[in-house]
Amino acid sequence: MVRRINLFAVVVLFILTSLAQAAEQKVIIGFRHASGLTELENHDKVNRAGGKISRVHSSIAAVAALLPEEAIAALKNDPNIAYVEADSLVTVVDPLQVPTASPQEYAESWGVGHIGANTAAMMNYKGAGAKVAILDTGIDYNHPDLKDNYKGGYNFVYDNSDPIDDSRYGHGTHLAGIIAARDNGTGMVGVAPEAFLYAVKVLNGGMMGSTSDILAGIEWAITNKMNVIDMSFGSSMDSQAFRDACDLAYKSGIVLVAAAGNSNLPSVDNPAGFDSVIAVSATAQDDSRALFSNYGAKVELSAPGVLIKSTVPGGGYGIMSGTSQAVPHVAGVAALIFSSGIKDGNGDGNLADDVRSRLDASARDLGDPGRDIYFGYGLVDAARSVNSVPHYKVTITGTPNKDDALEVPLKPGTYTIVINNNGLKKLAIRPPACNGVDKCVEYQFLTQELYDVPNALSGADTFLKFHFSPKDAQNVSFELKVDLAGSLMFYPHGETGSSADISISEK
Repeated sequence: MVRRINLFAVVVLFILTSLAQAAEQKVIIGFRHASGLTELENHDKVNRAGGKISRVHSSIAAVAALLPEEAIAALKNDPNIAYVEADSLVTVVDPLQVPTASPQEYAESWGVGHIGANTAAMMNYKGAGAKVAILDTGIDYNHPDLKDNYKGGYNFVYDNSDPIDDSRYGHGTHLAGIIAARDNGTGMVGVAPEAFLYAVKVLNGGMMGSTSDILAGIEWAITNKMNVIDMSFGSSMDSQAFRDACDLAYKSGIVLVAAAGNSNLPSVDNPAGFDSVIAVSATAQDDSRALFSNYGAKVELSAPGVLIKSTVPGGGYGIMSGTSQAVPHVAGVAALIFSSGIKDGNGDGNLADDVRSRLDASARDLGDPGRDIYFGYGLVDAARSVNSVPHYKVTITGTPNKDDALEVPLKPGTYTIVINNNGLKKLAIRPPACNGVDKCVEYQFLTQELYDVPNALSGADTFLKFHFSPKDAQNVSFELKVDLAGSLMFYPHGETGSSADISISEK
């Protein structure tokens, strides 16, 4: 009988304990800066309400805590408390598409070349020294394509210094490869192959994480002076603490990039929806919007996100699709701009707004002219983004004729010419006629790998021609030496509306 009573008491105690635990909620409590209370007094207020503080977010005057349900309303009504919100779970954007096709069928990641990162690399823009924090599931820092660029990080899920990627698909590792896989002759290459990678593990192996862990990750990025934060996750929840942390990071000089979401909805997930964050939609190889990609007025840029090959844990490579994969393309280009020596244009001591403006201004317009709800300002363009020189555009306006030609004046010197094709079938380049001139200007080609190229252009009878069939490269870069002041003529050939972007920089 005594044993039965004791067992009954244990069961009752267990039930009461479970009910007590069920009545507690994980929350984030924000304090008003103008309250006049010290941090200790604010924390004491939470403790007296029965709360248990698990993490202090001092940079945004907030704490993560376990709080009795009945205390939430009282704290919300406290004039010194700015907000009490759920410490919600955030996950990578769904669906995560992992095709069954063999990776051997995809020789390289098409997105890196499609946005002109290979052309940027030809101009020696590879992101050297730029610091990119990947807030995700961690990174397999032993991967041959990543180990040289991996520079550290932190694991906020388990509170230790080992941010190894333990997720099923290797989500964080996949993002890392798109950003900065080394150009080492094997596997694939990233957008910024010399950028520094930092793994900030805020998502667990199930690819989910708490808001408080993510806030801690953003604070880590601020403290460690990151240049770029990649956030390929999101949800529909609107957290003031999350918004405040992103705003603070942006004001601290960090460019934040996040996924629009994969639900084909006319609104973007948060944090992509925050004003301080660049929202990225996904595109397919034909520059159409990926069918799964969210859209809306908050979309700022678009990038490749369909069937993207990149690194996965264990030293291998895999194919994934999603706005998750579009984000690191933009993050990589941001790294290229940071490392290119961009100047503080408005003198505010912060390069983040200058990098963001360059990303927007250099994007290749897709969809309706100007910014639109599907592509934002357009497809991120690595080659254009690192060129501080004026850009030229040559366009077929109707039936191709000489009126579509572009003439660019050049003084004596050596130039790098970059051509990004937007649908032309051919682009011919030649000097103007030099009839009646004692000596024609000579243009000597210094790049030996070009095809269909004479040794030099001199007079109107010599042409340099680039053909752009689907099997040919759509981005071309070469060097040209000019001995006298003159000009170059660019003649486009193709369908009406097709064009090419041309940048010419003096070395």
